This record gives sequence, C-alpha cells and structure tokens, in this order.
Amino acid sequence: MKATADSIFKVAFGVDLDNLSGSNEEGVRFSRAFDDANELTCKRFVDLTWKVKRYLNIGSEAKLKENLKVVDEFVYNVIRIKSEQMNKPKDDFSVSL
Repeated sequence: MKATADSIFKVAFGVDLDNLSGSNEEGVRFSRAFDDANELTCKRFVDLTWKVKRYLNIGSEAKLKENLKVVDEFVYNVIRIKSEQMNKPKDDFSVSL
C-alpha cells in the first residue's frame, strides 16, 4: 500500500511521499495519520458512543481529530506550494516537502 500511495501522489500531485524508504519525514507522518484516521473512522460503525466522544473530545475521537489536523496541514502545504509554482512558470512542477 505504501508503494501505491507513493505512486498516486507522485503522478496526481507531483509530491514524493517516499513512504518506502521513509526519508521524507513529513510524507511518512501524513501517511501514518491518514491510515490511522481511516481506521478510526471505520471503527465508528461499531462504537455507539462515538458522537459523545467527539463532543467531549476524548478517546478515539480526540486521536482522530489530531490525525485530521496532520492531514489538513500536509494537504494545505501542498496546495500552497502548487499555487506558488503556478504563479512562477517552471519546467518541473514536482514538490519536495
């Protein structure tokens, strides 16, 4: 799955997550947060108290909120960098985070 994520981000967004070697700390942090958020969201189907946890910001919902913050920061950083690159025409639009 790490190779798939690397390929999709490189082709679609020009971002090298570099999950396989782990050299891009920010990319690895994003991938870990994304995977954890996905797992925590799926667990909502069996956890009847997830709305209460979300309201009180405790347990799995607090962890989900932290993971979503990491994902948002990464995505907004990519958007910011891409916007800057679009204002300055270059031959290579790849992003190095």
